[in-house]
Parts: sequence; structure tokens; C-alpha cells
Amino acid sequence: MTSSPRRTLRPEDLRPHTASPWPIPGAGDTATRWSSLADLAARDLPLVKVVEPHHDAAAILADLGGRPPQDDEIWGVWAAEPPFAVLTASRDGDRWTLSGTKAFCSGASLVTHALVTARTDAGSRLFAVELTDGVRADDTAPRWSGAGMARADTTALAFDAVAATPVGDVGDYVDRPGFWLGAIGIAACWLGGATGVAATLEKVAPRLDPHGLAHLGAVRAALDTAQLAMTAAADLADREDLTTERSERLAHALRAHAAGTVETVVSHVGRALGPGPLAFDAAHAEHVQDLQVFVRQHHAERDLERLGSLGAPDA
Repeated sequence: MTSSPRRTLRPEDLRPHTASPWPIPGAGDTATRWSSLADLAARDLPLVKVVEPHHDAAAILADLGGRPPQDDEIWGVWAAEPPFAVLTASRDGDRWTLSGTKAFCSGASLVTHALVTARTDAGSRLFAVELTDGVRADDTAPRWSGAGMARADTTALAFDAVAATPVGDVGDYVDRPGFWLGAIGIAACWLGGATGVAATLEKVAPRLDPHGLAHLGAVRAALDTAQLAMTAAADLADREDLTTERSERLAHALRAHAAGTVETVVSHVGRALGPGPLAFDAAHAEHVQDLQVFVRQHHAERDLERLGSLGAPDA
């Protein structure tokens, strides 16, 4: 980590990471995909927050028969549906348009295209859109105010009869193993972020007292175990024809483990080093703030409740 904060993201920051396709989850090299996400996250969490959806979009489009991203395009995936933002799809013959508000649009000013969920009379459905003049920032929606993940350019967008192309049918976006394998990719980002936090402690390892070394040992144990779990999950995804139900169980388990690892690492690094890095190392402080916001995509007890409600492993 450097001692200076990072600058605002620009499209040219994304191009080296989006110009070439990454392995599709479950298609034979999932470990490379997840390790690439983790490596990028260890260096820059807002950047990976925008890069990961581009490759997720490519996987979704491959699963559901959509047109793959072109070399000069950067794609987002905007599927959050909070009650204060409603996006509605309307159909006129073969033509679909989207109107309303979409919240939590990361990379809003950076992407050229996006996959978005919208309400239809039959239920929520996924659409591909090109970011055009019919899309603008919604000034009436809550604005991103916190410092954590501020560079990810996350905002609410207003759509005004924007042309859209359906991708799959109602429910197809979530009713597939790839949805949950994509969710594990997010966990890989969290673990990469935790590795970035741990690097601050690793750098001073030769100078640590016994208590500091104990904290470092706890950090290494948490990260090493989590990495082994991710490697095993990648191998499983590539070896077996996972069902949606099996993939969901695996995703909830790994995401819970990754979220716990983040909490362990942030806590032990803070206890080992005290306030110094948070006060005087701008990049470390920013990285910790980014990670603590990013990992809140894990819905804590709600996700654990869902995991507990699923069938037994052999069911």
C-alpha cells in the first residue's frame, strides 16, 4: 500500500482489465477467474467493483444467449431492487423500453452498456441496455455520502423510455448455477481486499513483538484457510455439473466464510498496529474503508438464515 490516496477512476483504468475475456465460471478455469479478481481487489477495491461486473455480464450473456461484449465496451450489472427505486419495462410489439430509477449503479459514468433488472407484468426480468442520453443521474434518490467505495462511482440512474433488449425470460437471471458462481466471485473480491489489508501487517513482520506475531498468525490462518476453500470450490465448479440449488448452498457458505475472514483480518491488523496506519497511511485507511463497505453486500444473518433453510448436503 502507498501513502497517498488513489485518484478518481477513468475508463482507461478499466481497459487493461476488460479488453480480454476471462474464464466463464464452471467452464474449466474458474480458479484463474477468481484469483484474478482477488489479485485486483488486493490493490484497488473500487476498480474491481467496476471490473468484476463486466466479466459477470459476459458470463450471463453466454448463459442466456445474449450478444457478448465487444472489445470497446465496458458492461455493468445493475440488479439491486430497493423499494425507493423502481425500474419498469414496457413492451410495444417487439420493442421494449425501460423507465424509472435504478439504484446502486456502480461505474455509472464509466460503463457503456449494462444488464439491468426491471419489473414486468410477469415478474422481474433482465435487459441489456446501451447507456444513452435517456439515462441520467436521479437527483431525487439518496446520494452516496460515505468515503468507503466512493471511487466506484455508484449512483442512482433515471431511465426515460430507454430502448432495451430482453436477456432470457422472467426469472432466468437468478435461476441458474452461474448466478451463484458469480456471487462467489464477489467473495473472491472480499478476500483479495482482506489480503490488501493484511499486507500492511506483513510489511512490518520482522519488527513485530510476540503479540504482533500472534495477530499475524491469526491473519495468515484466516486467509490461508479461505483461499483453500476458494480453490476447492473452483475445482468443484469445474468438475461437476452443479445444480442451481447446489451452487446456491456453496455460494452462501463461501460468502459467509469470506465475510468472517474480512472481519478477522481487519480486527487483527488494527489490534496489532493500533491507530497509526488508519491515521497516517492514506492508502491503507482508504482500503479498509472500501472493504468494510464492500463486504456489506453479504447480508449477514439474512444470508445465514437462507443457508440454514436449504436442504441437507446430501438432500
